[in-house]
Amino acid sequence: MKEIDYLIIHSTNTSEALDFGKDVIIKKHTEEKRNGGLGLNRPGFDYLIPFNGSLQVIIGEDNPTQTDIWGISNGIQNLTGIAKHIAYVGGRTLKEAWEKDTRTDAQKNTLETLVKFYVLRFPNILVLGFNEVPTKITEDSPAFSVGDWLDSIGIPEKNIYNKPRSKV
Repeated sequence: MKEIDYLIIHSTNTSEALDFGKDVIIKKHTEEKRNGGLGLNRPGFDYLIPFNGSLQVIIGEDNPTQTDIWGISNGIQNLTGIAKHIAYVGGRTLKEAWEKDTRTDAQKNTLETLVKFYVLRFPNILVLGFNEVPTKITEDSPAFSVGDWLDSIGIPEKNIYNKPRSKV
């Protein structure tokens, strides 16, 4: 597998009461726009974490995002490389009016395990929220401060995307 530069955390930006699996994501992302989909050539998430905390693989390890779905690979503000994308189901209030950290304890546990695995496997990886991608700073997803959460679970500063770093 190629070296992974970024691990990007998303929510599905859906109601806190609506649980679903990867089939819904695959259809929503790849369905033509005229049929209510996003019209992408492949889903935008590699992994999905439903309410029960299971880990559903959408795009396998051997096929990280090398195409530029969200402006990452074009060198926008020096953010270039290969990324993997994790989404938890939820991220919005009941009626989807506002962003909300809706992660269940099971989702938090799975997300923490997956992030720690990637940091161990790729020591130079940078972890960030979708709303920290320079072209997506107006997005609500993932509905929580990824940097603060990464600090709270003990991720090293060097792996946190927007963490101020001392100059050496």
